[in-house]
Amino acid sequence: MALRVFSTREGEEWRVWPVTPEPSAASTLDRSFRSGWLCFEQINGGERRRLSLGEVPDGWDALPDNRLDLLRRVATLVASPLPDSATPVTARRPIEERARDPRPASKTVVGDDDGDVERPV
Repeated sequence: MALRVFSTREGEEWRVWPVTPEPSAASTLDRSFRSGWLCFEQINGGERRRLSLGEVPDGWDALPDNRLDLLRRVATLVASPLPDSATPVTARRPIEERARDPRPASKTVVGDDDGDVERPV
């Protein structure tokens, strides 16, 4: 997974990463985002934007900052989730959060002294 941090010409820092929703979640999304999108997130926690993968050039992760900024500016602004004191901010957009910060996959360790055990490796 590619995760890029870049600066706009105004000096704002953004990060961008690809998001591919699972089939069960894809059916609930707008048609243009069902095959995935680039998620642009302002580092200071401000804005978040989405650009359909159909609009993303190959090799986007190697583009210079000014080209990534152009893609960010044409991306769709995502409405902020409604405040919910019971839900942490990082859990309000779970599809994008999992794509940005994937958890290590569990693997089965064979021949362990405790028997076969599944745990993150």
